[in-house]
Amino acid sequence: MNELDLNIAYNARKTVLNHAEISARWDKQAEQYRSEANAELDIAFGNGEREKYDFFPAPGSNESAPLIAYIHGGYWRSRDRKTFSHIAKGLNERGISVAIPSYDLVPNVTLMSIVGQMRAFLTRLWRNANKRPVMAGNSAGGHLSATMLATNWAAIDGVPDDLVTCGFALSGLYDLHPLLNIDVNDDVRLDDKSAREASPVFWGAPREGLKFITAVGAHENGVFKEQSRRLTEVWEEAGIETEYLEVPECNHFTIVDAVLTPGEMLFERLVSTVEAHDEN
Repeated sequence: MNELDLNIAYNARKTVLNHAEISARWDKQAEQYRSEANAELDIAFGNGEREKYDFFPAPGSNESAPLIAYIHGGYWRSRDRKTFSHIAKGLNERGISVAIPSYDLVPNVTLMSIVGQMRAFLTRLWRNANKRPVMAGNSAGGHLSATMLATNWAAIDGVPDDLVTCGFALSGLYDLHPLLNIDVNDDVRLDDKSAREASPVFWGAPREGLKFITAVGAHENGVFKEQSRRLTEVWEEAGIETEYLEVPECNHFTIVDAVLTPGEMLFERLVSTVEAHDEN
């Protein structure tokens, strides 16, 4: 695939022509839910302006409620948690609490700095909620969810060695080397070494006893499908429980709608995954 083709294949905004309309709808839905939810907003996990998360507890819940940590997408260079507050609505109604962080964006920081911020977020979340979360996220957030599952939590003070044991990633990128040849790298600024360092497919398998589900839209470009297939295969060969899903009628953006809509296959699959995780 030549450079022009890669730029199109790896940039969903070039193939989903109504992406701006979808994003505007997300902003409106997210603002509406923030206004009506009994949420704890702007909880700091670091010193930076973007090092904050919002917590949406399930109504009437206590520390026993299952917990999802949802990381937003945007190619690590755009968006923040406030675009995705509505992710919590249907999950809250099903008795699941949701935490949604922001993080600093490239090119102001490196990808591994963002990975470090997400570890700091989960450390703070553990101290505040005393609950092991299921990781979830879309696009760049799918990548970051995978890195959290693959993190050696035993090396991080103040959290359990098994803080993260389950991940549910939408349309993520797990081998970042193809980004070296496309214009997004003007912001991400990877070279061969840093691309490998930030690619969970090269990290080696996480410890045993973990579960990782990848989902992509059936209408997405093949490169996103291949990224998810490859990581699930690599981790499955290493003994990790994995699953690959293709969601009918969805693209790189509308797959987010599918995971937040009660009754949709992907939403129900996430809920059942969280409930099974909470029983363990």
